[in-house]
Amino acid sequence: MKLDRVQSISAGLCMVLGMVLAAALLLGPGVGVAVAKKSKSIKTEGTFVGYDAEAKTLEIKVKKKGKKPGNKALKLKSGKKATFKVKPEGSVLTRTSVTLDGKRADINEIKKGQFLIIYWVADETDADARFARKIDMVLSEAELDARNKARLEKARAAGQLSD
Repeated sequence: MKLDRVQSISAGLCMVLGMVLAAALLLGPGVGVAVAKKSKSIKTEGTFVGYDAEAKTLEIKVKKKGKKPGNKALKLKSGKKATFKVKPEGSVLTRTSVTLDGKRADINEIKKGQFLIIYWVADETDADARFARKIDMVLSEAELDARNKARLEKARAAGQLSD
């Protein structure tokens, strides 16, 4: 009697587990594709025009517009200005990350005319607005040369290099 009860419970558990697994297999790929489409960012290159800290927006003059967005209202044109919403503080998963040469930087460090690479998506709260997920500041040749020269002089002064 006890054995029959254990067998019926295990058979019931196997059936429930089988249904859950079947549902996961049927729904799983569709759910994954929907998330991937939603989170796909677009890479845009341009020069920095301005940052409004109160409105939390950044404006650039577009050089390379990147892929075409799904929403026509978000379409960019080369040579024209574009505005992006930014979130300078908060969790790394929700804020706009700003980097200079691969290292974390502050959004207020961006200089007018600085070349930027912006990775953006449609804003979750406003479908007709762009949200910048990541901003990469790119150093000009002159800035790179000056930085490398300063590093070289510092190494010489520390006795790490010989002439």
